[in-house]
Amino acid sequence: MRTLLTVTLVALATTAVAQPTTLERMTAVENGLRPAVSFVDDPAWTLKERMEHYGVPAVAIAVIHDGKVAWTRTYGLADRVAGTRAVPTTLFQAGSVSKPVAAFGAMVLAQQGRLALDADVNEQLTSWQLPGNEFTAQQPVTLHHLLSHTGGLTVHGFPGYAPDADVPTVVQVLDGDGPANTDPVRVNMMPGSEWRYSGGGYTIAQLLMTDVAGQEFPALMDDLVLAPIGMSQSTYENPLPPEQLAHAAAGVLPDGSDVLGKRHTYPEMAAAGLWTTGEDLALFAVEVQHAWRGESHVMDRDTAKRMLDPVDAGYSLGFGIDQRGDATYFGHGGWDEGFCARLTAHRDHGYGAVVMINANFPEFMSEVINAVAFEYGWEGYEVHVPQPVPTLALSTAPGRYRYNAELAVKVYREEGRIFLLYAGGEPEELLYVGDNRFMRRGRNAAVIFPEQDGEIVLAFPLGGGEMQIHERLAEGKRLPREYLAEGHFYAALGAYRNLKEREPEEPSVSEEYLNGRGLAALETNVEHGIALLRVAAELYPDSANTWDSLGYAYRQADDTEQAIANYKKALRRDPEFPSALEAMAELTVDTP
Repeated sequence: MRTLLTVTLVALATTAVAQPTTLERMTAVENGLRPAVSFVDDPAWTLKERMEHYGVPAVAIAVIHDGKVAWTRTYGLADRVAGTRAVPTTLFQAGSVSKPVAAFGAMVLAQQGRLALDADVNEQLTSWQLPGNEFTAQQPVTLHHLLSHTGGLTVHGFPGYAPDADVPTVVQVLDGDGPANTDPVRVNMMPGSEWRYSGGGYTIAQLLMTDVAGQEFPALMDDLVLAPIGMSQSTYENPLPPEQLAHAAAGVLPDGSDVLGKRHTYPEMAAAGLWTTGEDLALFAVEVQHAWRGESHVMDRDTAKRMLDPVDAGYSLGFGIDQRGDATYFGHGGWDEGFCARLTAHRDHGYGAVVMINANFPEFMSEVINAVAFEYGWEGYEVHVPQPVPTLALSTAPGRYRYNAELAVKVYREEGRIFLLYAGGEPEELLYVGDNRFMRRGRNAAVIFPEQDGEIVLAFPLGGGEMQIHERLAEGKRLPREYLAEGHFYAALGAYRNLKEREPEEPSVSEEYLNGRGLAALETNVEHGIALLRVAAELYPDSANTWDSLGYAYRQADDTEQAIANYKKALRRDPEFPSALEAMAELTVDTP
């Protein structure tokens, strides 16, 4: 009798946990889009709703489950002007997801003994040399630095080149010469001292790989990575050859306009030049998981472990490492003109996902990833239950905190709730989820208020026991962005000038930082974005890029007169500056 009962219970249990079909899971994902942080009773969105909300023409989704690509699906229009529908073989630009694939290739070369990971890159570069200075004299730049963004190198990213533009060689890109539309790639900070994202560093890695191998980069990557993994649809060719161009999606910019000429060319292939499909990119993630377990025929386990070992700021040799409690994910996001991509996969288990779109809305991709994560029960993805804010936090957390040398964060209470406000931004409610942690809707980063040296600080846990600490500001201490947010432009400009003169190597007053933050601010607060870009132009008046960005900002504000005036300033500094020339042509105004 006891045996019969046991069998019956097992049979019932087996029936109860029957797995959904692939079609049922696809449908659940399509109807389960969620923000970065989900709370109980929050409604989910449909894929169609969010595509319409953001203006995303097409999306490709690939889901990894049980160590293989479980399913792929495409939606919408690959080319909305031509009316071409997206299909599984539609090619999307991967943007910076090109980097981990390129890094994988570099690590294979290192595994073969053809590339030195920890030697001065100039020892193996033959077609160009990285100029030395007082920093490289103390610490030469290595491939390890390049792949981990710790080389102290300039040039964050690349805008690419429209179809009718002249395309520079890789050496011209690195020197900022000829038709190159970005600054020279140079070391301006001690290599190994800290993490700073540099597409320029990956462009050096690209040249290093081709110099060592004696092959063009697309052919080399096909031999090292794409063909062995089975990424048969993928290529680093820029521009695309005609037979693959026929399968390429057309990009759409954040303002809803079409990319001029449908898509840009990226000679900076390792940094931004991969054309691929959702399925191919998922096959790459699966291969990395296999390599981590010692089951890859392309990369051995020791090399994989070194590649996925975090170096600084949660970044390894090619991947961002996302620690969610005990769960470790590797991944990367990408942005080219009119295209975005996202890859994320669990390091130790066989699941993950890839999302690719022909638009520039990373938030949409995060919502899709979350839908997959909740449907498949990924470790570290949770639905939070908001709890009353502890009385102690209500009394001790409020204050102003130093985010960096130019930006302050204000925490304040309002009717039993706590809000966080970056100067110039929008308030974000901090919802208490227990264990002394707060979460914000839209940002998957916990906020805590620990005590340090007898004073409450603002902190972001980074995983592995590390925390990003932001100290409380004294009542009379004012940071430059606070003046700017309050509308006191010239007081802010003076504060920025003082900071730049006092600390010339301070990253938060670099041209790159101010320009990037200003452009990002345009998405939520055009007036504040313009103010930040005005500061950038005033601090770096000889840069065509700062005036061009300011012209773009005024154009977003529908101030054509100011847009033209600033585009003209950009062209006076560089008569061939591509985006300024394009803008002036579109505004039908004669250039100087």
